[in-house]
Amino acid sequence: MKKIIYTLILLTIPYLSNIYINDFNWSMVDFIIMGVLIFSCISFISFIKKKFNGIKETLALIIVVLVFILLWAELAVGIFGSPFAGS
Repeated sequence: MKKIIYTLILLTIPYLSNIYINDFNWSMVDFIIMGVLIFSCISFISFIKKKFNGIKETLALIIVVLVFILLWAELAVGIFGSPFAGS
């Protein structure tokens, strides 16, 4: 339940930006995709914290955060030029 609340709290930032900033234009699909991405990242972090400790935990957390950032950047601006890239 906490994961859903954290995800919704993080999604309020782009929602408020969508309301008050004219150049910020997210559709419902954008919110759903980012919600799934944030929820997945939080879930993986929670799983890693329960299953690993020490250097393995640190490395796994770094990998999860890097994958999250790369997916976010790819969806936003298309750094790799994949078919589902943004802009």
